[in-house]
Amino acid sequence: MDITKEFAGKHCVLVIENEAVPFDRRMWNIAHALQEAGAAVSVICPIFGKDSERFTVLDGIRIHRYKNTFADGSVPGYFREYGVAFLKTVVLLHKLMLRGRIHVVHAANPPDIFWPLAIYLKLFRIRFIFDEHDLSPEAYLSRFDKDEKSAGMLYTVQRWFQRLSYRFADGILSTNETYRGRAIQTDPRNAAKTFVVRNGPDTRTFRSCTPNAALKKGRRYLAAYIGVMAIQDGVEYVIRAVDELVNSRKVRDIMFYLIGKGDDWPRLKEMAAERGLAEEIVFTGRIPDAEALEILSTADVCLSPDPYSPLNELSTMTKIMEYMSLGKPIVSFHLKENKYSAGPSALYVDNNNPVAFAEGILTLLRDPDRSRGMGEAGIRRVAEELSWQKQAERLRAAYAYVLSR
Repeated sequence: MDITKEFAGKHCVLVIENEAVPFDRRMWNIAHALQEAGAAVSVICPIFGKDSERFTVLDGIRIHRYKNTFADGSVPGYFREYGVAFLKTVVLLHKLMLRGRIHVVHAANPPDIFWPLAIYLKLFRIRFIFDEHDLSPEAYLSRFDKDEKSAGMLYTVQRWFQRLSYRFADGILSTNETYRGRAIQTDPRNAAKTFVVRNGPDTRTFRSCTPNAALKKGRRYLAAYIGVMAIQDGVEYVIRAVDELVNSRKVRDIMFYLIGKGDDWPRLKEMAAERGLAEEIVFTGRIPDAEALEILSTADVCLSPDPYSPLNELSTMTKIMEYMSLGKPIVSFHLKENKYSAGPSALYVDNNNPVAFAEGILTLLRDPDRSRGMGEAGIRRVAEELSWQKQAERLRAAYAYVLSR
């Protein structure tokens, strides 16, 4: 099948609720892959951080943003955020529909709130793709520290929204085989329309640069984290590990950089200050890719502190592949999908144990030969299987299936 021919003249609209592009690297990569295949691409997303223009065109991709108030971590806050996001997305989508033909609406989760659009858009013969970045029911359990027996009505609603998203989508994108298995387990008829498109770095642009020794601020080593900073991301385990290294073991030759932001960011900064770690930890916030790449390229070890939880055990962490693509050894907890992605590129330590995490950091810093071998293994695995270029082929195959139906 001539994939490019399938996309010629097609207009694809990407819908995101919890991030903005270009910061959401997966959706930005998807936008570029569709454009490279010949489609016109528009994006609907919230204003987020520095991505504050209501309308802009980047790399030929038209971005429509709306203002929203993000949740404060409470259940009412999430209801308010999602309700406003749904209504404003519908308004912007109709504006695009009035300007010309739309062929595919591609909605990313979390949350799983856009399935009503899948039903409505069938009236206009517009295809709908559900891109499952997180398992929302498990995310709810992890976020509010619940189990299935005590989760209550909100968990039941999440499960139903997930099922309805699967049911009415013309195509489903899963970030790993575990997620795909969930869709098929829910309804075996989903097998034909569910495709695995993993999160992977585009090695044409996400690549090492010259290390900057000044970033170490006179220390011997640099350790780095990049990603979202919500409670379920476990960045507090990095702070607790630094506390163990600095205050208990008197290790003071490591500089730590925490790149990113999230609703747990203020608490994390307060934790670090209370433990007297302001000189050891740099909270960069959200920074441009070039600055982040310079820090990661300088790092001697990279950190994946996502704790064991119903969500994290089954989820693919984008940062894992980014670390691997840069040839960095990784410290991680024992998580099923992390072990599949990183393989021999990571040192796995006891789950949710900051002391073990601290020991893992020291182990890699004290053994440069082992660390170098782990980094080389990561580069090979990304090149052979996990790079975005490989995943883009799967994405285009999924779209070809949806457009041909």
